[in-house]
Amino acid sequence: MRSGSFLIIIMLLTLSLPVYVGCSEKAAKQNEAAKVEKTEESAVAGEVIAESEEGGMKAANFSLFDLEGKPVNLSDYDGKVIILDFWATWCPPCVKEIPHFNELAKEYGDKGLVVLGVSVDRGGKDAVEKFMKKTPVKYTIAFVDSDTYGKYQSYLPPSEQGGIPFTFVIDRKGIIRHHFVGYRDKGVFVEAIVPLL
Repeated sequence: MRSGSFLIIIMLLTLSLPVYVGCSEKAAKQNEAAKVEKTEESAVAGEVIAESEEGGMKAANFSLFDLEGKPVNLSDYDGKVIILDFWATWCPPCVKEIPHFNELAKEYGDKGLVVLGVSVDRGGKDAVEKFMKKTPVKYTIAFVDSDTYGKYQSYLPPSEQGGIPFTFVIDRKGIIRHHFVGYRDKGVFVEAIVPLL
């Protein structure tokens, strides 16, 4: 009986060995994939960004397209103070900020403020046009591409990456002076832009 039990244990161990090896290989592959993914994220997040003498980061130029298919380049607004807002139609905090941005564009536009909204909607133009029939947006809307999204996400601290809205205040020299993730009241933006105008 003893030798029979011993044989059964040996057989069970032998049969279960491939399961353990397979799990280990699978786990190793998953860990390796996670390391590569983390390295790729770090490369984006740790990208060297030109820093100005004033200490802020130089905002990267981009070339996106607006609702009419016309190009929108950040460099078109050189010499202006820019509120650059990444948002989506399905995001309640994003939608709640739109009236603030409409008012700011109207109140400070003649003093050199430009508000640019960059839609991250997967539905693209159709989703934004449908949304704008109900909610007026009185400033330029462009549609994000992956390069621009990644570059501007990399300007955020890692703990703040991934959420929307995320908004930048860029001075007349193209330097990022402030960033905000999540909803902010109009007063927060007024405090950020007025000294730059």
